[in-house]
Amino acid sequence: MRVVKVIPEHGETTASLLQKSLTAPHPRLRERLLALALIMAGQPAKHVARQLGRSRGTVEDWVRRFNTHGLAGLHPAFRGQPGTWLTPPELAQLKATVQRPPRQVGLKTGTWTGKVVAAFVKRAFGKTISAATARRYLHRLGFGRKRPRKRFVRAKPAAQRAFAQALQQVEQEREPGSVTVYMDQGQIWQDALPRLGWFLRGQPAEIESTSPGNAAKLLFYVAVVRPSGRVITMLCDWFSQEATVRFLAKLRRCLGRERIDLVWDNAPHHHGPRVQQALVQYRIKSHPLPPYSPEMNAAEAWIRWVKEALSANICWQEHGALIRSFIGFVASMTKRVDTVLHRCVPQMYGSSCA
Repeated sequence: MRVVKVIPEHGETTASLLQKSLTAPHPRLRERLLALALIMAGQPAKHVARQLGRSRGTVEDWVRRFNTHGLAGLHPAFRGQPGTWLTPPELAQLKATVQRPPRQVGLKTGTWTGKVVAAFVKRAFGKTISAATARRYLHRLGFGRKRPRKRFVRAKPAAQRAFAQALQQVEQEREPGSVTVYMDQGQIWQDALPRLGWFLRGQPAEIESTSPGNAAKLLFYVAVVRPSGRVITMLCDWFSQEATVRFLAKLRRCLGRERIDLVWDNAPHHHGPRVQQALVQYRIKSHPLPPYSPEMNAAEAWIRWVKEALSANICWQEHGALIRSFIGFVASMTKRVDTVLHRCVPQMYGSSCA
């Protein structure tokens, strides 16, 4: 294991470094002096980094800079502050640019980060800022870190609005004993879905994975019933017309004599003579969604929910254990009706279809 040491050539001792860490004019300089004092006292850089909430590499870099340049090497270099370095026109251009993908402005990356913004500022304005300053500019301009969702460019907004208005009419004419059912199909892989989480600083953020094969997944149909907040599911081996017919039969059994308005997409297994016959037999009114409109299906939100609950940062080594957990999650929906109604809301472009 490599060990970094503070050399004594610059005339500093543990006591002098500790004293200067208490009186230095800037908090960053005080932090670095304290780190050197602890290392000179015999503590490993790894332990010092953990105490200060820094990475081991950062602390070791402070030691190397001190050994080379003395105290001058520890002074933080500030290269511009928000509001004093970029002009208002430059800030406006930066705000407009960051709303586009970096590749569209000639940067060979897909995500805006502090370093990428700093590179753009250097190229566009000839000014040098740090990654931290770039992030402060982004906050000042109203940006925040979010997980984006896809917007399908092949969707037809006019068709989506027309569908929403037609469904709103159905909702307004709802009679007692009638429901709107949002139906979809989903799959959950046994392997883990890497997601944001809390991990120790200075250590790699890793999750265990046995890399199950392509067949190691759970397939299911799901229906979100509004306004009751009920969730109905059915496991299956594959999505097919036969499986769709079985699920339509289950919907009728579960919902009794209620009138069912069914909102679903145009998947191939939703078509065919057997499916059409089942719709007539079980007295289900079909409302096919416009193409590329998953956000209009409340069942899509439930599928995202169950995936986060069962697969985020966890790998299921046994398929049976995943199935049992799925069944348990579905069973919990009976006690979480309000949460279902709150989370599983279709996007209907201003129309009231909830």
